[in-house]
Amino acid sequence: MSVRVRRNTPVVPADTSLAVWQRQMAAASARSVADRLEAWAATCRATADMHADAIRRRHPAYSERHVFLALVRARYGDELYAAAWPGEPFLDA
Repeated sequence: MSVRVRRNTPVVPADTSLAVWQRQMAAASARSVADRLEAWAATCRATADMHADAIRRRHPAYSERHVFLALVRARYGDELYAAAWPGEPFLDA
């Protein structure tokens, strides 16, 4: 069985012209794998930070531990959350 791996998505986003999409894909392909992974990790960290900030705004009484637990529950769901942190409260994000 062979597996075909695509380097980039074959679909051009509806809000992007073909020329711009081609330039974006060329720029991404020119970067090293390590560089692309670091950019991906930075984006994931920034997204988690923004989500945590939103939780803090909605629930100003939450401690940092509560913010973390609410973020984990929102990201991974109740089943994994309960398995990893049994006995912890089910906090809203």
